[in-house]
Amino acid sequence: MNETGEIALLPENYSDKVFAILLGLADGATHARDDIDPGATEILPLYLADGLLEALEWANDGVASDEAACMWLAALRSYRKLTGAFPDGAPEPLNRWIDEELAHVEIFEEIHPGDENNLNGLNSNEMGQAGRPTGAGADSTGVLPRAAIAALLGRVPVSTTESLARSAAFLTHDAQAAAVCIAAAKIVRSAMEEGEEAAASWPALLEPLEGEAAAALQDIVARISASIGQSPADAYKSYFEAAEEQPESDVEAVEVHSADEEILRDPEADAYAVALLAALHGSDAIGERPATALDDVISELHDRWMALLV
Repeated sequence: MNETGEIALLPENYSDKVFAILLGLADGATHARDDIDPGATEILPLYLADGLLEALEWANDGVASDEAACMWLAALRSYRKLTGAFPDGAPEPLNRWIDEELAHVEIFEEIHPGDENNLNGLNSNEMGQAGRPTGAGADSTGVLPRAAIAALLGRVPVSTTESLARSAAFLTHDAQAAAVCIAAAKIVRSAMEEGEEAAASWPALLEPLEGEAAAALQDIVARISASIGQSPADAYKSYFEAAEEQPESDVEAVEVHSADEEILRDPEADAYAVALLAALHGSDAIGERPATALDDVISELHDRWMALLV
């Protein structure tokens, strides 16, 4: 049911978009790092998705569950995956299927680190929440990928999406970043449901936001909005090419930059950006992407998700 009491329908091409968003998180982060090994950027949101999946499994069995707590326990399992141990004094939840699957993912060198605020916020024996954040003052782009996860749950009121995004953000960050996570989740949800027409509503969601994560989200949305009307493949290319273009200035007239100079990208921002493109265009947005190390895990997550949602 939606806010008006009507029976809500899943968005058109819902299954394809869910799969594409999950793949998009991995693709965007992989593109940013330009390395085949996976990273914390995409591993944490996949665990959070499994936390929501566990809550859905309980609900399907007729048992009430706390979505925020399920996400926290899943995040603790991701913390162990990334660091080798649970935080001191924290609960130690049992393995689920995703832990077993990730254990078989081949790592050539290392799992790449992500936003340090994520691990810092999880390194506690308590669950971060509004009024009692474990990441007090934290405001960074690490909240953006999980916003796409909060948007995946179909046939729920928008207020539920907001609640999930808020809870997910407060696991590691503070109020300013939580507001950004909520807006980012609503943007992805609108793209899933309305396609390119949703872009008209995005400025109003962005206007009140402040801080580091807000600036990154505003930049992402501006670039993707500029690609509205392009083919999915061209929109993908446009997003990355826009970030790599150097603005003309007097300084550039004096400083000559090497053509081989490395452009540092933010995997957290790029993961969210490709997820948003996937929400708009489905799998066509990432049709030309190379495979990632997490593709099999993502395929299994998608299948489990759809088995409960359809």
